[in-house]
Amino acid sequence: ILKSDAAVDLVHFTILRPPEKQDGTPISQLSLIAFPTRELFSVKIDEFDLIIFDRYRRRGVLPTVYFDNIARFVRNGGALLVASGPDFASSTSIYHSPLAPVLPATPTGSLIERPFRATVSPRGARHPVTRGLPGANSDPPAWGRWFRAVEAVPERGETALNTSDGQPLLILRREEAGRVALLLSDPAWLWSR
Repeated sequence: ILKSDAAVDLVHFTILRPPEKQDGTPISQLSLIAFPTRELFSVKIDEFDLIIFDRYRRRGVLPTVYFDNIARFVRNGGALLVASGPDFASSTSIYHSPLAPVLPATPTGSLIERPFRATVSPRGARHPVTRGLPGANSDPPAWGRWFRAVEAVPERGETALNTSDGQPLLILRREEAGRVALLLSDPAWLWSR
């Protein structure tokens, strides 16, 4: 979606190789460019509108101070989307970083691993992000099944989507001048199918 809009400048980095993997490959051959963490998360962070963590887990790539900067970025008017998977329930979760105070839910450490259909919550039916979703008004909803979600306790914000048994799936929150969305599942790409 973001790539299809010519008005959007998208900076996207994918970390395919965890730092702990050691197979003798020289560092200079691991990427085409060095990951500009200091430039992105200290110098230019205020130039962004949205930061997305897609199935991210802490592996030492981003120092703790950069998570502080991201939390400040959100409070000052930026937006954060965390699309999580099993990583959010683990000890390497970004929840266990300075981002915790801006995140709207606390992971329990458990996963929901069974097929379910996402449902729009009563608050989600009125929220601009999820109201009017095609297929939401039928029972069951007229969209594909999801197969995994992270169990979490909503602490603040609004639950816009739930699992079929009422567990939170998408939680939206205003944090001072900014906004945060926490999607507690990683196979969302199935929806587009």
